[in-house]
Amino acid sequence: MFKRFKNLFLVMAILGLIFTTSYSGPVKEIQSIEEYSAQVLGDEEEDAEDTSQTIVMPKVKKVEKKEDVKKETEVKKEAKKEEIKEEVKKETKKEAVKEEPKKKEEVKKESVKEEPKKKEEVKKESEVKAVKEEVKKPEKIETKEVKKVEEEKKTETKNLALEEPENPEKDKQKYEMITYYSKDGVEWVLPDNFRAVLVGDLNGNVIFSKNADTMYPLASVTKVMSLLVTFDEINAGNISLNDSVRISKTPLKYGGSGIALKEGQIFVLEDLIKASAVYSANNATYAIAEYVGEGSVFNFVAKMNKKLKQLGLQNDIKYHTPAGLPTRNTKMPMDEGTPRGIYKLSIEALKYHKYIEIAGIKNTKIYNGKISIRNRNHLIGEDGVYGIKTGFHKEAKYNITVAVKFEGIDLIIVVMGGETYKTRDDLVRTIIANLKENYTVRNGQLIRK
Repeated sequence: MFKRFKNLFLVMAILGLIFTTSYSGPVKEIQSIEEYSAQVLGDEEEDAEDTSQTIVMPKVKKVEKKEDVKKETEVKKEAKKEEIKEEVKKETKKEAVKEEPKKKEEVKKESVKEEPKKKEEVKKESEVKAVKEEVKKPEKIETKEVKKVEEEKKTETKNLALEEPENPEKDKQKYEMITYYSKDGVEWVLPDNFRAVLVGDLNGNVIFSKNADTMYPLASVTKVMSLLVTFDEINAGNISLNDSVRISKTPLKYGGSGIALKEGQIFVLEDLIKASAVYSANNATYAIAEYVGEGSVFNFVAKMNKKLKQLGLQNDIKYHTPAGLPTRNTKMPMDEGTPRGIYKLSIEALKYHKYIEIAGIKNTKIYNGKISIRNRNHLIGEDGVYGIKTGFHKEAKYNITVAVKFEGIDLIIVVMGGETYKTRDDLVRTIIANLKENYTVRNGQLIRK
C-alpha cells in the first residue's frame, strides 16, 4: 500500500508542474501586448476607444492560446501519464524482480531449514527404530530363551516326580500330638495325622509300631514286589537289563504317574525299571509286567503272589495289579497290605542290591537322555535315608517304606495313610530324631540309651 501511495504522489507532483509551466506563457504574452498598446495610443482616449480592441484581441488570442495550451497540456498529460505508467510498470517490475529473489531466498531458507529438520526427524526416527529393533532383538532372544526354559520346565515337570499334590492347608494344620510308649518304655510323641507306623531292624525286631497288622491300600508301594519279581527273572538269566522292550497298547491304558510312552517305542528294560523304581511310573511298570509275564499282565501278578507265599506274606499282602492303582482305574480289587507285611517285604528288598542302588537314585535320565526323572522319595540322602518306595492315591493317602542307615546298621520305617507327603515325611524325620535321642547301637543291636 505504501508503494502505491508513493506512486500516486509522484503522479500528482508531475501534473502540478505541467500545469504551472503551461499557463505561465500566455499570461506573460497578454501583459506585453497591453504595454505595447499603451505606448502607441494615448493615455485616456486610447484607453476608452481601444479597450474593446485590447479586450477583444487578447481574448481571442487568449482563447486560441488556451485551446492550444489545453491541447498541449492534454498531450503532455497523456505523455506524462504514459511515462508515469511506464515508470510505475518498471518500478513494479523492479520490485517484483527484487521480491522474487527474496521469495526464492525465503523459500530456499525455509526449504533449507525444513530439510535439516526433516533430515533430523528422519535420523531420529531411524535411530528410534534402530533402538527399538536393538531392544526387541534381546527381548526376542530373551523371550525365546524364556520359552525354551519354560518348555523344558514343563517337560521336566511332566517327567519329574511330582506325584504328591501340594496341600498347604493340611501341611500347616496343627494336629493333636499323641504320646505312645514302646515296649522298652521309650516315649514317642507323634502327631495324629497318619494311619499306621512301624520301626524295626533287619533282624525282625520291631522297635515301635501302631496299627501294624491292619490292612491298608498300598498304592505304589505295590511296585516293590513287581521289581523284586523282575530282578528274580534277571538273576535267573531269563531276561537282561539290556533287553529291548517294545511298548504295546496295554501300558497306555493306565493313568496316574507315568512317563511319555507311545505304542511301538523301544525301551531298554533297565530304563523301564528306573522309571518304575525312581519315578513310580505306572505305564512303565505295566510294560515291565507285560514283558516279564510273557505278554500277560495276569501271569506277572501271579508271579507276585507266588513270591508272597515263598516269603510267608500271603496273609499280610494281597496283590491284584502290578502298580497299585485303585479299583476305579483298574476295575480290579485294591492291592492291600499291613505295615508289618511291608516291613518284612522291605527287609527282603534290601537283599536286591541292584534294585536298592536304583531306588536310591535322586535324579537321572533315561531313553537316551530324552526323559528326566526324579525320585518321589524326597527323603533320599537325608538322615541316612537311601530307599525304598513311596505310594499315593486318594484311598491309600500317603505311604512310604524307608531304609535308613543308623549308626552302622539298617533300619526300616513304614508309614501308611499320611495326610500329605510333607506331613508323612515330617513324621519320618520325627521318628529318626527320636531314635537318635533315645537309642544307640551296640554289637550291631539297637538298644535304649
